[in-house]
Amino acid sequence: MTAGSVSKRSMQKIQNYLMAYAFIAVPVLSFVVFLLIPMVVSFWWSLNDYNGLQPAKFVGLQNYIELFTKDKNFINALRNTTSFVLLGMGIGPTLGLLTAILLNQKVRFLSIFRTAYYLPVMTSLVVVSTIWVMLYNQNGLFNTLLGSLGFEAVGWLSDPKIALVSVAIASIWQGFGFETVIFLAALQSIPREQYEAAMIDGASGVQQFFYITLPALRPVLAFVYIYGIIGSYQIFDQVFVMTSGGPMQSTSTIVYFLFGKFQDLRLGYASAIAYVLFAILVIFSFIAFKMEKE
Repeated sequence: MTAGSVSKRSMQKIQNYLMAYAFIAVPVLSFVVFLLIPMVVSFWWSLNDYNGLQPAKFVGLQNYIELFTKDKNFINALRNTTSFVLLGMGIGPTLGLLTAILLNQKVRFLSIFRTAYYLPVMTSLVVVSTIWVMLYNQNGLFNTLLGSLGFEAVGWLSDPKIALVSVAIASIWQGFGFETVIFLAALQSIPREQYEAAMIDGASGVQQFFYITLPALRPVLAFVYIYGIIGSYQIFDQVFVMTSGGPMQSTSTIVYFLFGKFQDLRLGYASAIAYVLFAILVIFSFIAFKMEKE
């Protein structure tokens, strides 16, 4: 086989797959330009003392060391964010699964209920947060109801002891409709024959749930928890609109704290915070995948 024939065959293969390469090139270039390069640049910033105005000064791991040894505000933000994640992921998916099980029965106007539950998910977080600020207001609906029952008004967003819980409640309300729709689709894909066979064998409703429903939902549960943990650790909009990190930094979260460092032009320090958050998300995702496989 001559070199000319090999070259001709190679050119023919390239021409055959040229359109495929053209389609692949767009997402690959987008990934490199808008994700990979910024990630590399921000990691380099995290190893420097850099404010965007003066030349970067290499400090190695000093930013990371300062985060965990000297910066009490970061530790507080990390603790608040973890508490928010535990609250949200402890209640949200459970509420979504219970709602999906109820809707999986022979319910009239199922599509209307499904749309009603999902509607808050499609609403902007800023709008939802603003609505809940009005509900939590000193003269808002919740305090008005408490007053009518003879209770004193509650500082839902002004009391450091309950402010984070109040933000978490608003977030759970906004997001559990997504989990409801996901779980409902998964429940409807389970063959009815399995439940009928279990009923013939005398299995109770609780036994059917633990031996049929839950095993069938394991991949969906893994997806919901991975997606939910990643989203919860990145909470920002609700805190920015509802509390601005207060009172007394009781609702300050990692991303809100990072935002403040960018505003202070501590770009290297903020980049280090971003990579700590990235590491946390990678660890939780890995654990969730391992649990799903087992």
